[in-house]
Order: sequence, then structure tokens, then C-alpha cells
Amino acid sequence: MLAAGAARAETQGVSPTKMLSEILDYIADKLAASEVGARLEMGGKASARAVGESVKMKFPAPEIMAEDGSWIRLEDMAARVTSIGENAFEFFLELPHSIAVSDADGQPSERIDWRGGAVRGVWRTDLETFPIFHGNIHDVVLTDLSRAEVHQDGTIETISLDQDLVELTLGLWSGPSALEVTKLEIQPAGEVETLFLDQLSLTSNIRDFDLPAWQALSTVMSANPVFNQEEFAADEQNIREAAEIFAAMNAGAAKSTIALSGLRFGTPEKNLFSLQELSLNMAYDNDARPGEYSFGLTVSGLEQAEITIPPEFHPRVGTLKLHLERFPIRQILTIPLRDIDASSDAGMGKYDAVFEKFVLPLIYANRTVVKFEEVSLRAESVSLTAHGRLTAEQSSMLGVVGNAEIEITGLDKLITEAARQAESGESAPEILAMLTFAKGLGRPEINADGEVAYMFDILLSPSGAITINEIPLDLLQDSG
Repeated sequence: MLAAGAARAETQGVSPTKMLSEILDYIADKLAASEVGARLEMGGKASARAVGESVKMKFPAPEIMAEDGSWIRLEDMAARVTSIGENAFEFFLELPHSIAVSDADGQPSERIDWRGGAVRGVWRTDLETFPIFHGNIHDVVLTDLSRAEVHQDGTIETISLDQDLVELTLGLWSGPSALEVTKLEIQPAGEVETLFLDQLSLTSNIRDFDLPAWQALSTVMSANPVFNQEEFAADEQNIREAAEIFAAMNAGAAKSTIALSGLRFGTPEKNLFSLQELSLNMAYDNDARPGEYSFGLTVSGLEQAEITIPPEFHPRVGTLKLHLERFPIRQILTIPLRDIDASSDAGMGKYDAVFEKFVLPLIYANRTVVKFEEVSLRAESVSLTAHGRLTAEQSSMLGVVGNAEIEITGLDKLITEAARQAESGESAPEILAMLTFAKGLGRPEINADGEVAYMFDILLSPSGAITINEIPLDLLQDSG
């Protein structure tokens, strides 16, 4: 129902009955084309009437029935639709207060209740999507109906979804979107463990994104089977069609973040896993040809039960920040357009052959750079931080040149603990040997925090030689 919240009618002044008929036809087409081959039924006859410039519609007890006998049942729903342009319809949807879902045998399995909420936005018939969407529900209760004794599976305080995309340039869309879930608590029937989550949010902001081309690309890709690990299931013509759309599509730039806080899993007596905060950041700028991409992950307050290492050495904070410069993703994905015959000879479904013959030369030609802006792991008694830069270089024996700097604190304490575990048989003595060797190779310094830190300057030269603190690695390998 939400995916078809407005009619396909393209002119103003369409009659309420015709608009309602087009909506019902649209929903029927989408449900019939779904994997489960569903259909829409209602407890009574749907109706529509004009209210000023809008059309008010009522859908009594709608029910979605799948071919396998499963179903989704809703309470009465009402919608108000207003034509605001040739291809745009503003809508407001009065939500029901519960949804019931069945299993594959048609038996009630789950009910979702909520106290209140609303959905409104704008539907574009030419794009078949919602550039503007605002929806929220609160005080959600999940109930298991599959057992003789009804069980409450969980609760959610609020769920909200917001999107505001505007067409600043013809065909190119920009704007933010956000999904937020707060105070989630899940305990399925028969389980003693409970999952708690204070907040989960997904936010993004896109700039100059070719939404019509993306919709066309999604249509092509969804019409084909998902490829497996060995080969593409789609034929070459389908791959070429998708590549043509992607080649002409303006991807613009975007930033997105997935963040969660207050995650805990366990029983009232025992915490099995908890995480204070997690943040995953991703960004790209396709206008910086051939493309720039960033990835960042930050984790803090990590706690885990039954770990095999002492708590003071257990990492509780971690950070990973990567940045790719001159990475030719557009050129890679449009290989079939430039040399379809050669790519067929290489076997487009064979990843190794495609990578060696097409992808790797593109990476070398663009001299792609991978920057490790920050890599860190921190525990109470030990920490590791690193940063570095690698550049693709075809003339290099290793295929890359670059450098990295690693700093380790608490290494002496870690060696002492490794020795204790080796003596007691808790771990292999090779770990102790490796740590002792690393200490001898490191350059001791006093860092900014006044701690003894062991520094490792790593260099990858064009000749293929790798040095650690100016000591050639091959000499260390030859020494055994």
C-alpha cells in the first residue's frame, strides 16, 4: 500500500473513481509481479470522493494474499491524494494501528501494534518513487501469535523515516534522508536472552544524483537472477544494457552514516555482548573523476563474555578510516561497452580473468591510491595505531609502492602475559616468539602521552624491497 500511495494519472482533473481504479490496478500489478505472486483483497468496497482539490479514499480491511497461502492483514485505511503537477501527487495516509502476518501455512504468526503515527509525502509517477516522504509510528509492540500462549516478542519506542529530495537540476536530485529507531527490546518466545538497542540511525545526503537512470538500472538488475560465486547468471546483453545506463548516469556525490548506541545482548544476570557506540561512515564523489571513496568505522565500549585473553588486553575501542583516490569504478563497471568481444573471450563470469585482464590495468593506469588515514585498536594496557599510503604502480615488483607507520604501546606487558600463557599451555609459544621479535625490531620512543611506544616505519620500494625501520625484510626472512 505504501509503495503505491498515489495514482499513475498524469493530468489534473481526473475523476476520483478513475484515480482510485488506477491505484488499485497499480497495486495489483506490483503484487502479481512479486516473488510470492500476491493479490489484494478487501473486507468491503474501496471508495473515493472529491474533497476540495483532493481525493479522499477509503480502503476497508485490506489484505494481501500470497499464492502459498500466507497473508498480511491490516485495519481500515484512508488516504488523501492531491495532484500538484503533471507527474506529482501529494498524499497523506492515515495508518491503521495494527498489522497481522501469517506463516506459509496461512496460520497467524505475528501481530504488530502501535499507538499512533502518520505518513505523508510526494509521489512521482514518472519515477515511481517518493522524493519526499515523512513517516513515523510510536509505541510499537511485537506479539507472537504462533503459540498456544500469546507471547510479546518485543517493543520499539519510535520508528521514523524522512526524505527530502529536490530536483535542483533537470533529472538530478539532491537532499537528505534518515531512518531512526529508538528503544528497541527483543526477546523471542523460547529464548532467555534479550536484545536491547537504545538508538539506530541511517542518514544520507546525496548531491546531483540521476534518479531516473538509477530507477532504470534497478529495473534491469531486478529482472535478472543474482550472480553466484562462479559466474554471472545474467547474459552479456543484460550486462551490456546495465553498463550503458551506468555509463550515462550522473552519480554525483553522497555521504551516509549508520550509527547505533546502547547495544546489549544477554540475560538479566549476564551480559554476553555489549557495544556503547558504533559509527559506519561511507562517502563517494564521482565528480572527482575517476572517483574518490571513503570508508570509516568507529567502535567504542566493546564488551564480550567468555574471552580468552585478560580484560586489560581486550580491545574496547577501534577505528578504521580508509580513503581511495583515483579509483576507476565507473570504468570498471562499463568494461562491456568498450570491448565486449574481448571481455567475452576472457569470460566475464570468471572473476580472476576479468580482474587480471581488465580491472588491474585500469587501476595501474589511474595509479589508484589507498590511504590508511587511521587504524587503531585500544585496550586498557595495550594499543596499536597506524597510518599509511599505497599507490598502484605497474613497474613495481609488488604492484604497489608506499609506506606505513605503526605505533604499539604496552608491548612489554603483552609479552609478559604471552609468556605466562605459553608456560601454562594456554597459547602456543610462537605468539611469544613473534611479540619478542617485534619488540627487537621496533624503535622505542616516548609518545605524546608519555608512554613507551615501539615504532615501525615500513617502506615498500619500487624494486619490491620491503624494509622495517630501514632493515630489509628479506634478510630477516633468510635468517629464519
